Amino acid sequence: MAKQTHTLFLAKPDIDDFDRLLTEKARDRVGRDGTQILDIADFADGARLYVFAGDFFTPTWVLELRRHFPFGGNIASCSACALLMFRTEGRIFISTYAHGWMLVEESNIEGDFGLRVAINLLNDKKLKRLERANLGDALRGVSLSPFQRDFTSFGLDDALDLVRKISGTTRDEATADSVTGAKSLKITGEFSIPDLPELAVDALTAFGAEAYKDTSFSVIDFVSPVMDRRLIGRLDDQACQSIKDEAGEFELGLPTTNDSDSVGYKFHGPGHPGTHPELLLSNYIEALGDELATLTPKMLREHKIGSIHQDAMRNQKWSIRQSLIGSIVVDNSRFAINEGEWYQVDQLFKNGIEERFQQTCHHWEHGAFPMIKTYDAKGRTGTLESEESYNRRLANHLGVCLLDRQLVDIPDIQRSNFEVCDLLDVPGKRFLHVKKSSRRSSVLSHFFKQGSNSAQQLKRFPAAWDGLLAMVQGLYGDGIRQQLADTIADDRRWIVEFLILDTPRADGSFNIPFFSKITLRNEAISLLAQEYDVRLSFMNI
Repeated sequence: MAKQTHTLFLAKPDIDDFDRLLTEKARDRVGRDGTQILDIADFADGARLYVFAGDFFTPTWVLELRRHFPFGGNIASCSACALLMFRTEGRIFISTYAHGWMLVEESNIEGDFGLRVAINLLNDKKLKRLERANLGDALRGVSLSPFQRDFTSFGLDDALDLVRKISGTTRDEATADSVTGAKSLKITGEFSIPDLPELAVDALTAFGAEAYKDTSFSVIDFVSPVMDRRLIGRLDDQACQSIKDEAGEFELGLPTTNDSDSVGYKFHGPGHPGTHPELLLSNYIEALGDELATLTPKMLREHKIGSIHQDAMRNQKWSIRQSLIGSIVVDNSRFAINEGEWYQVDQLFKNGIEERFQQTCHHWEHGAFPMIKTYDAKGRTGTLESEESYNRRLANHLGVCLLDRQLVDIPDIQRSNFEVCDLLDVPGKRFLHVKKSSRRSSVLSHFFKQGSNSAQQLKRFPAAWDGLLAMVQGLYGDGIRQQLADTIADDRRWIVEFLILDTPRADGSFNIPFFSKITLRNEAISLLAQEYDVRLSFMNI
């Protein structure tokens, strides 16, 4: 028998009516001429086949080609599709054909069905494709291999790399030869449509299994994207309630696509017209006024944040929901939101990350030194000074070397130039990196990686120290160069310190997004292994 590929979705346990699995668009098409519905009593425990005959249309590419080349004929396409729904083991499965998956109501299906089945059926040593999103770098990518590869060889960074779709060869005991898992399950093997009920039973067993915990797939449990539409709705409701209660569980951050170098922010939707130099949830709550008591998820999507730049062409808008960062507990599970997407976080893993974060936090020992804030003539629009200006003032205040934007080259290695740090404290043997605001996961993760990478470059390449000595000599003279040379030679450990300027949270404490804490943990482990000390300090902006 030739191999076939079939796609399966799994309905939620409370769905026992086939029609509830159709989208509104699909239900509209049910009454049209050409749509066929066939009830099949003897397929599994009862089934229904929906065949949607599409309308014929001339593709746009045909119209475009005919503008240039004289060819004839009635060339048309028809967007026909089908859904086969059947009951087995007390659950409803949907097998889709052509673009039929677009007519399945997502709120009534298991959002991670395919992924959960795949990690329990796949051989983690024989993978072909991995689609992932990295929370730390805000990157999405697909890793493909012409060969079968080990799961760990795709280079996943435990919790920050989120597996969204995975393909490969199944274990020996599985019925299918290969599977692809995401929301749906694609199964390939020597079987046909009459075999679907039996395959569905096997898939249902794998959906609830925990075999993956004994494989390298177990890292998926640390942090996993929430793909269940119903659960997302509940989490949005809970987030609204937390904001209304001013519980301090959420803050506002900048999404990856937005420029952080703005001079102010304003809210579009609430009645308060003010402009703010910082992006804070407390300012949004104030802008809501009496509307706070009626806050809904819909309002979070419709209310916008606008960034204001000196160049008006750079002004941007995005939703409040897209800016939310924070976490809540629902049904004894921890969920975190980042750039508009919810993730489930293993509580023990979260506790370990939080413990490492507290261990890395260090009291800033040099007193308050806030950023300069200037206002317009009306005193309404405030602007914070740039990091470059602040670093220059802070260097003078501390009596340290300003190396911001200064690059060291490693001899004989192309494109090896790197910024050692923003400020170099020679007597304190400290590389100091400075960042304004702690509300943006991707920016902070890059900040931690950049500081870690520069310190590790100095460990890998002794010639990098020569470049640093030459730079310091050129900027500050022979005396500081000699002092640095003596410091390098003493047996104290170098300190990599990250200084973040921000506004304290409502309880007076400082914090950063959870996913940035994962990056900090990972980079701190690497630096400690190379005999650096690592600190994270905060200063009120």
